[in-house]
Amino acid sequence: MTVDPESRLLRRATVAIAVQVAAAVAATVALVSVLAFSLTIHSEHRDEERTVRAVTLAAGADLTGTDGVVLLRRTPEGEVAASPGTPAAVLRVDVARLRPGRGNTSAGNREFEVFVVDRADGTRTVGLLDVTAREESGERLIGSLLLAGLVGIAAAASIGAVLGRRAVRPLARALSLQRRFVADASHELRTPLAVLHTRAELLQRRLARGADAERMRAEADELVADTRALREVVEDLLLSAELSHRPAGGEPVDAAELARELVASVAPHAQTQDVTLCTDAGEEPVMVTGVRSSLRRALAALVDNAIAHVAAGGTVTVAVSGTQRQVLLAVVDDGVGLDPAQAERLLARFARGEQPADRPGRRFGLGLALVREVLEAHGGQLRIEGSPGQGARFTMILPAAAV
Repeated sequence: MTVDPESRLLRRATVAIAVQVAAAVAATVALVSVLAFSLTIHSEHRDEERTVRAVTLAAGADLTGTDGVVLLRRTPEGEVAASPGTPAAVLRVDVARLRPGRGNTSAGNREFEVFVVDRADGTRTVGLLDVTAREESGERLIGSLLLAGLVGIAAAASIGAVLGRRAVRPLARALSLQRRFVADASHELRTPLAVLHTRAELLQRRLARGADAERMRAEADELVADTRALREVVEDLLLSAELSHRPAGGEPVDAAELARELVASVAPHAQTQDVTLCTDAGEEPVMVTGVRSSLRRALAALVDNAIAHVAAGGTVTVAVSGTQRQVLLAVVDDGVGLDPAQAERLLARFARGEQPADRPGRRFGLGLALVREVLEAHGGQLRIEGSPGQGARFTMILPAAAV
């Protein structure tokens, strides 16, 4: 099975995160283990050294050992005496070969901490403390720390893999959405570009044949209309990209004035479609905070969508109302309506609703998706209401500007 480069990249990112987490835990465990081992063993070793040194220096003629220390004394003539209870293995230690001061030696299968004192009378006193238990305890501690470290590293690697998958999941989702969006956008742009190219070729041929001026003007008008449709698709895509990277600003906007201005601007287009476009905004300012151009684009998309779904002779109304907390900009039409169950689907990019038979124009389905993005950038939401054959109501809900 072929794996695309993006999937391989995400997989490598997951593995990298898991390895980094495991490495960080391993380093932490190693550092703590070394510190714990060093402090424990060093403390025990220091106590043992202090004990054997003190007992050896205090040894009298009777060679009485204390605190587990056994004593050996070698005379100048080479005779060796031992404290009572000295193990037989210790008696075989070559006292003459030991270096003065602190050291260690082994006798049989036992390990000893050693302290050697050479006295002025030529005698040598040696104190030996059995440290075998401490050595074995240290080995067990090392084994336990290694086992705990391996278990910790394995657990860290598992946790790192889980965290890695969680960390790259939004990236994977974003890449998937990007691929789907690019594919859909490419598909949608292909149609207007093909129509535009065809019209340009026809215009070129008619110019070559010397077609009449009236026909040429009609073809030029169609060409201009096609370029305008293509421009609108590109503008929608650019606005969508801008909203994804730039939050809404804080400019005061009069929603009522915005609605009246838009209706006045779009009214000629509505008349060509035999649609009555009116406004119910009142004269009092209804203030919101946001980017005026984005809000106007969103409202224009709703109005354009309503006009496209109203049969000849229909009506589209832009109503504005507000409270102290929120502002409502509603676009109401008496067109073909919609099924409320399909409302969420209509908000997807390139989704299309039912259009009247006398509205055959091309619809690219970007409007409602962009309206929602604009509103989300402004902290608002879009409410869709309607029923089949009974018209529809699209309401932009925005936070009211603070007075």
